[in-house]
Amino acid sequence: MILWTIQTEEAWSELQIGGMLHVTRENITESNWIHPYEWIIDQMKMRLGPQPKPECFPIWAWYQWENESRRKPDLRVAGHLSKGQKGVRIEFECCDEAALLSDFDLWHYVLNYWYLPESEAEGEEFELELKQYGLSFFDTKPLPNPKFHDRIVKSWNRIFDLSWFEEDLVLPLPRKSIQATLWEISIDQVRNYTHFKSR
Repeated sequence: MILWTIQTEEAWSELQIGGMLHVTRENITESNWIHPYEWIIDQMKMRLGPQPKPECFPIWAWYQWENESRRKPDLRVAGHLSKGQKGVRIEFECCDEAALLSDFDLWHYVLNYWYLPESEAEGEEFELELKQYGLSFFDTKPLPNPKFHDRIVKSWNRIFDLSWFEEDLVLPLPRKSIQATLWEISIDQVRNYTHFKSR
């Protein structure tokens, strides 16, 4: 498959000089993302196999940036990196077994510790059930009750079902933003690259 990753100039230099790009915990700029990252790491271990190095964190890439007709990230759009930061959009080839694809919009349920329901009705039922115990996943993260916590975490597995469509909740496949996580990128995989300054 063809993927695109947005990296800093420093990461691009590391890939060019060392021939391989890895990411570590130190590269994570948002401390509140550590727990969601640890969850996706566990998923990658189960679905892709272990890290090549114990300290490896996921490299993020795009399979389908905006939808199936706009797969490559548009560098004219703001937010790829910090404003004014120099970066590189790297296009590379990756075998299917080396990348874990997931729904980018649904990934926000993991980032925010939200329950990902099968339907809006099912989501409302779960929230009412929590309310009976004086709990809300919006207010308490993580929930102290292991049974409810486990249900929330288990619900996140739905982000990997790219064929899943639920009106008013989940976009159909052609309209999805689809991200990829992988352990490493080799310079030999690179097909193209574009330098840019983030807006």
